[in-house]
Amino acid sequence: MSEEKKQVKAEEKTENVKKVLKPVLNPVPVGNGEDGPFTAEAETKPSSFVDTVYQQINSVLGGSNANQFLCLTIPGQALSAEDFKYDYKNNAPKGPVIEANESRLANKLFDPCRMTGSDNGLTLPYQYRTALDMLTPKLNLKVAQAKNQLRQLLMTEYPYDFGDGADKTYTLQEVFFRLYDEYVAESEKWSEIQNKKREELRKKYPGTDSENNEKYNDAYLEWYETVAESYLNVINEKMSKVISVFTPNDMKILEGILDSGSGAELQEARQTLSNTQKLTPDGGYVYPVKFNPTNWFELLGTSFTPIDLLKSPDVLSMQLQNLSSRRIKLNSRISDISSLIPEDKAVNEAKNKVKEAKEALDLAQSSLITSYGDGIQNLLNTVFDIAPLFAGGAVPGDIIAKLAGGVSLSSGKTIPDLISDINKSMAASFTAQQTYVKESQALADASAAAIETQNMANLKSILLPLKSQLEELDLEIQNIQTQIQLSAASRPAADADGKVVDSDTSENSVAPPSVPEGYTQVVITADASTMDSESSSSSASSVKTSGASFWFCGYHSENSSSSSSFSSSISQGKTSIQIGMNVAKVGIEREWFNPGVFALTKDMFNVTTSKISPQESYSSITEQRLSNMASTVFPCYPTALVIARDISIKLVSSTSISSEFSESAEKHASSGGGFLFFSGSSSSSSSSSSSGVHAASTDNTVTLKFDTPQIIGYYLEATAADKSTYLDNMSGDSQAGYVTISHFVEEYKKILEEMKKKQIKMEG
Repeated sequence: MSEEKKQVKAEEKTENVKKVLKPVLNPVPVGNGEDGPFTAEAETKPSSFVDTVYQQINSVLGGSNANQFLCLTIPGQALSAEDFKYDYKNNAPKGPVIEANESRLANKLFDPCRMTGSDNGLTLPYQYRTALDMLTPKLNLKVAQAKNQLRQLLMTEYPYDFGDGADKTYTLQEVFFRLYDEYVAESEKWSEIQNKKREELRKKYPGTDSENNEKYNDAYLEWYETVAESYLNVINEKMSKVISVFTPNDMKILEGILDSGSGAELQEARQTLSNTQKLTPDGGYVYPVKFNPTNWFELLGTSFTPIDLLKSPDVLSMQLQNLSSRRIKLNSRISDISSLIPEDKAVNEAKNKVKEAKEALDLAQSSLITSYGDGIQNLLNTVFDIAPLFAGGAVPGDIIAKLAGGVSLSSGKTIPDLISDINKSMAASFTAQQTYVKESQALADASAAAIETQNMANLKSILLPLKSQLEELDLEIQNIQTQIQLSAASRPAADADGKVVDSDTSENSVAPPSVPEGYTQVVITADASTMDSESSSSSASSVKTSGASFWFCGYHSENSSSSSSFSSSISQGKTSIQIGMNVAKVGIEREWFNPGVFALTKDMFNVTTSKISPQESYSSITEQRLSNMASTVFPCYPTALVIARDISIKLVSSTSISSEFSESAEKHASSGGGFLFFSGSSSSSSSSSSSGVHAASTDNTVTLKFDTPQIIGYYLEATAADKSTYLDNMSGDSQAGYVTISHFVEEYKKILEEMKKKQIKMEG
């Protein structure tokens, strides 16, 4: 490439990078100082990488609840729809396994922070019960006295003649309820008479046609006008007797007052929790929950197609290297076993063809092995296996270079020399290898047939498993070869220098293929250098959230070669990190959970010296609030899951990315390792491979795609401020007007003693 063209291309790359990094270099301020999750420093310099991601996710899902905050979990938790699927459309009940899976997912508790490595091991039902058991009601002295006065009123002596000749003294409530019972009995009697008449008339005028309905209505009205008045007069008379003593509404007012007061909700909450729990076979309990929307599990899929998830040809070629080597060894062992078969024409012919093919292959490779050393043998086997997949049989130089990584070449030889010499001998070499593979398979078939014909049990037990392995290996190799072909066809073309450069470095390159119902698309671009900055929020994280350790989701140490290559890659030229994904907020409903109880703690005593939540009242989630929450018993609880799917991460550099870093990312992905906030694990429904993350790289990019939907965080609600008073602390102005339980009991005992004396007096 001419110097002029190189200069133009470099300028184009620089302009592209500027466009990508514009949102980071000129960030929009987020938050409002202490009340926001991040400091005002963002106005003058780029936020740390984790702050940027947190802000973007929270901005599209957060809402305006001043007592809720997002807690991102690192890494995410892989989800499978099969674990939560049930027939909700036909109102079918959830099975016990589904209920248990949902309960485990929704009832975790987390330390009060914005990013964490995992839940804290506690569960909501047990901590909720603990918090309830810490509280006992305060008794307001004025309310207690007023209630006792009302009780005295109801138990006041009230003489009344019921006309039954009984010489007995009654209390006010006894007279009221006896008269009210008579009223109710008379009303029920009248209702029974009406129902009986309706049945009688319906038999006389059956059917539902308009003529019979009209006759039925006319007959009923005629009867009602004749007899109703006398019955209604009796009912009214009964009610008149009731209200002459005490009206029903007055009694309801008294009932409401006597049944009022804080404290009863504590026992009701405990009882509801006990009634809801379901015993599991392992001795634990399940506490059912509901998710909103109900069909949330139906959206735990992926919008990526198999083509989207293809690895780059060089990565697939490295996978093929071990398989090619294994196939050569298997062919050699089968050839050795075939030599033990007595004279057989078909076997002998096949052996001769294999021998000729092997000699031709050795001859084709000999000059290369002589020049570069025995260490390139496996490399050559792989290169010749994939050569037919490329136009003209010319394997791209970057693939050969990747396969040659770690191979010791003879003195004075270089990788470019090897690439050139391999491609010069390619036509003869890959034809020889394909012939050898074909003839080896024919030898295996002929040997198996001869062993079967001659009933050679010992050789059969040895050969057949090897032949079966060879067939499975061939299928694996063919599968990877197909993937290499597809990947090569969709891969960017190499430039004049033979480098594969990804020209699509805009944010659109990581945007999800589609946005499912209920999800929101999020695309984030940040300068890679901001990954070296810790979050600006002191209480933001309980995990490492910067540098290479964070890139590999905490898997690699700071001193590893992978970490060093990562640091090198992001420090060379302008480098950005792009993240695209679909996110959704799934609400959690718990009918057995009543956090409103803790809003009433001002009228309660605490039987321990611990606090359920901070005593201070806050108008927002601040750093000081998070810090204070950390030392309490029940500081916060989950109200929603944050689910991400169709996730793409792309590292874009204006210069070449080191092959060491690309290789370390690819190896980490192939083992199911996580990256940044996301898990690389594969759910049972999303992939047949052991990994849920798929890596591909070019000279200037590393791209990772996750086909596993996963929980990447929870929205946590701060428990209401604990305003309760320690039970032994009854002094001070704050306790004025309140009495202890023992004081209330003593006062109520006095009332009972007084009523007992009155009863004795009346009976005497």
